[in-house]
Amino acid sequence: MATIKEVSRLANVSTASVSKVINGDYSGVSEATKERILWAAKELKYRPNRLARGLVKSRTTIAGLLVPDISNPYFAELAKGLEEEAEQNGYNLILCNTADNPKKERKYIHMLVEYNADGVVLCGMESYDKTGVEMLTEREIPFVSIDRDADVSAPVSFYSNSMLGAMLATERLMACGHREIAFIGGEKVPEGRNKRYAGFLAAMASRNLSPDDNLIRFGPYNTQTGYERATELLRGSKKFTAIVCANDLIALGAVKAIREKGLDVPKDISLTGYDDILLSSLFEPKLTTIRQDSYTLGREVFKELLGVILGERKEKIVRTFEPELVLRESVRNIGQ
Repeated sequence: MATIKEVSRLANVSTASVSKVINGDYSGVSEATKERILWAAKELKYRPNRLARGLVKSRTTIAGLLVPDISNPYFAELAKGLEEEAEQNGYNLILCNTADNPKKERKYIHMLVEYNADGVVLCGMESYDKTGVEMLTEREIPFVSIDRDADVSAPVSFYSNSMLGAMLATERLMACGHREIAFIGGEKVPEGRNKRYAGFLAAMASRNLSPDDNLIRFGPYNTQTGYERATELLRGSKKFTAIVCANDLIALGAVKAIREKGLDVPKDISLTGYDDILLSSLFEPKLTTIRQDSYTLGREVFKELLGVILGERKEKIVRTFEPELVLRESVRNIGQ
């Protein structure tokens, strides 16, 4: 493997000039010198040793992002925003899909520690422990959390106000005359950590309505959950006119189950989604849902992480992103 000294000899310039150009800093370097250095690096197939450089500079320009399900468009958009902001600041992002598995999360955090990552972004999972966070804290690796109540040690914590979002969706259904309302999504976790379910319950209570346990179903945030749980509800004896779905993927799966039963959305059953992914506005019927801009959230998260890495963030902060109700076609007004 070629070294920076070999590149400098071939280009007939100083190693300092080679280092600047290789790292994308062209200030004080003529165009001819820059081209000569890049040519020499290409000829010698030189690749900078980022980890070795990080040991010298105490910075590797590597950041990690851990998400529970990259197939979920919400997390894909979050990763896109975060990666673009990272790139603009000279960082490379390592994306880790934990599959909502604490064991995999710990494995990835251990890997990022070994890579001497400058910082890590941790996205919420339904069930997780604190082992990974403790590892980051012990190694003094900055991290930022998104929707993780257990990570109180995070210098910066981001929360999407999921409880409010679910309340808005449920209240919309009740305003349209629905009273027998089912709920699908997330895990049945202790201490009210399922914020969307908590929001559904709070909205029902505000109208003095008691949700029927037979109309409550839980499961991962994917289309299979929506299809299977909606099928169970439709086979049951309890009647309902609407479903609050914990995300858009669940809602899309539920629509399939409803149609297979020979019913129509929203004529027979109304439903709401959550996240406002692209499919929610392309699907028929277009979903009434809760919008949260995960792309912008991703960019903001990396800005805060960089502030922690550079020592600019001295005090712990909590930032909350507020949801927005998006009215479309999947809810019908059935009157009183």
